[in-house]
Amino acid sequence: MQRILLIGLIGIGVGAYAALPPRLQKFEMKKPTPEWAGERINLPPRFAPKLRLVGIEEILFAPGMFKAARENFFTYVFLFALERKPVLTAEVLRRELLIYYTGLSKSRMNDPKLDVSNFSVKLEPLKENNVTPKGALNIKSYRAEVVWIEPFDTKKIQTLYFELQTWQYKGSANQYLFVCASPQKRTAPIWKTMRGIRATVALKPAK
Repeated sequence: MQRILLIGLIGIGVGAYAALPPRLQKFEMKKPTPEWAGERINLPPRFAPKLRLVGIEEILFAPGMFKAARENFFTYVFLFALERKPVLTAEVLRRELLIYYTGLSKSRMNDPKLDVSNFSVKLEPLKENNVTPKGALNIKSYRAEVVWIEPFDTKKIQTLYFELQTWQYKGSANQYLFVCASPQKRTAPIWKTMRGIRATVALKPAK
């Protein structure tokens, strides 16, 4: 069925590809430099099976992402392409981020009984959207702080700062979420770089 759908959409135009299931979609997300590394995973991920968001995650890691001694330690961006439900309200975003980072910490620490009582997510809406992805509609922007145990290098409590944008594309009920994340304060130069990546996000025609 999916193969027939892909064939039928060839030649119709980029807008039609927004109606494809998220896992069949491809995206342009320009790297600032070749050293930024990327990967794509399915949602919900294995480390957070209770996540209610279904689709795919496209990730770009800044150089030094997993090394605490590096300037851009745990600095990265990610794009979620998601099914239409649950709708990405502020409360849903807060809840799903907590599930995601709790699961990631427990999984990487290999400790399902890890004390996560101090984990938290604070999220607030923003009045301004700043730069936005190409063709994005119904845009909403948020700022968040996530407190968790960083499980890759330090294995200590860490505060991550977030900027989030949700949107849709014309002709599709799919939802999209782009997140900039870093322990660096939002005045640091890296935030301009991450917002620049967000501006390059675009849905690519299927081949």
